[in-house]
Amino acid sequence: MSLPLTDNIFATRCQRLARSIADDLSTRQCQEGNFPLPEFYAKAFACALWSRLDRKDYSDNIERALNALRMEIPDRTYHREFIDYALHAIPELSEPERSSILKSTKNQSPDVANWQILQRINRKTKSASRFNRLVDTLHQAFIRFRYWRDPIFLDRPGCFSAQYHAFCAALLSQNPRKADQEIAQNATQLIAKMTGSHGYANLLGRGAGQSFGAVCALYLLVKYGFHIQADAILSRIEETIQRAGTLPLNLLSPGPLPNNPGPANPATPGWYSYNRHDDYLAFAGFWLLRISELPVAAAAHPQPQPQPSSSPMIFLKSSPHYDAQMVLKGARSFDISPSPVVVSGHGPKARLLLPPTGGEQDQQSLYGPASIPLPAMPDGQVAKFQSATRLANNRVEITFSLAGKKGRRIIQFDDNRITIQDICEGASPEKPDMLRLLIDHRLMLTRLSECELIIEEPGIRLCCDQVISIDNKDAFTAAGAAQRITVKNTDQATLSISWENAHV
Repeated sequence: MSLPLTDNIFATRCQRLARSIADDLSTRQCQEGNFPLPEFYAKAFACALWSRLDRKDYSDNIERALNALRMEIPDRTYHREFIDYALHAIPELSEPERSSILKSTKNQSPDVANWQILQRINRKTKSASRFNRLVDTLHQAFIRFRYWRDPIFLDRPGCFSAQYHAFCAALLSQNPRKADQEIAQNATQLIAKMTGSHGYANLLGRGAGQSFGAVCALYLLVKYGFHIQADAILSRIEETIQRAGTLPLNLLSPGPLPNNPGPANPATPGWYSYNRHDDYLAFAGFWLLRISELPVAAAAHPQPQPQPSSSPMIFLKSSPHYDAQMVLKGARSFDISPSPVVVSGHGPKARLLLPPTGGEQDQQSLYGPASIPLPAMPDGQVAKFQSATRLANNRVEITFSLAGKKGRRIIQFDDNRITIQDICEGASPEKPDMLRLLIDHRLMLTRLSECELIIEEPGIRLCCDQVISIDNKDAFTAAGAAQRITVKNTDQATLSISWENAHV
């Protein structure tokens, strides 16, 4: 019989992982104190991790990293808010020493929620003067008005990312102010709902599948007592480190770090041009250590409350066979879900069926038009997403435009079936390719007929009213290479994905 999950067990496991990452960072560190790959804030978070874990064991690493930080010449990409936050987490680092590192740099202050919250937290560590308290109150009001839509933290105005939702909530949860705690707890309810027992904490929006969001989600779930969901995330992190030999930036595609990681390398899916391996490695180690430092909660939290079906921003569906998630609104193509993200099954054996797609096409990445799961013309022109609307608790409609035509995608979510119907009507004699859904490359598709496929291991059947084509040309998701399901030269197609013979 397995032992009951407790915060002590989480603390032991997280400290073991933090020590492993700290050792990994110490080995990767160059003699002059930097890391071999470009980074923004890795040295600062590595120092915070080493100092809090064992200042004596890592004293040489800490000193070399602090010297490298002092020598750094800030430019327009200088992540001051992140570095300042990490420096304040280093025990016994004096204010003059922090000032010598930060020099006279100013905050970046982008219109992004997590940067704004970091700036506010950094300010609160300074003088508690009447002026600073006033500024904090005004800044808190600005953040709540601009980024908080209970129970959702926006990444940017009008945009949702599960990763940065978790980071914002984790930051606020460290503030003893009651209003901040209430927001953090409400936000954690949503994280628990999205994570379930499968352990994929951040599948929606910017940064899908990255370790950055996973450790922040884990911190909150442990802190507020969602033990089942926390164990699911932690188990996936432990398994990933065991398989990859390190903590990869992208947990959806675990593997050893290649010699030239980055957005142009097909071996590193989930990366964008601003991602840095050592940044995310040090950040994850720091937050894992913070989890081990959390006080023991009195009891596990009950199951999360159901997500309100009226949410205009996201759609969540959980059934005995699968979990599906979608973002319905956003500013850019990478903010929304033209195809649902679907996890088949529950618990440790859960598998990604339809992974997060798109990436950030306005940043250097693997994701181009070929990775947008919407209809396209034979010449490669891909449909442009226009809107997504929840028609009912289990029904979503997407509208799009393609070569002067108007189109609709209607997705019906039943307990053992997902039905996706594409309709694109117009006067043009040339008909588009429909569906173009991306299925994880690790799932084996077996053809039963021209219109029917099966994935034997999870017991999933895919049936279409048209002939199904399968290809993998330029098809990438956040989980890596993909198989594309397409119906050629038609203006209407309906695909049914069913779990009728699957074991619950």
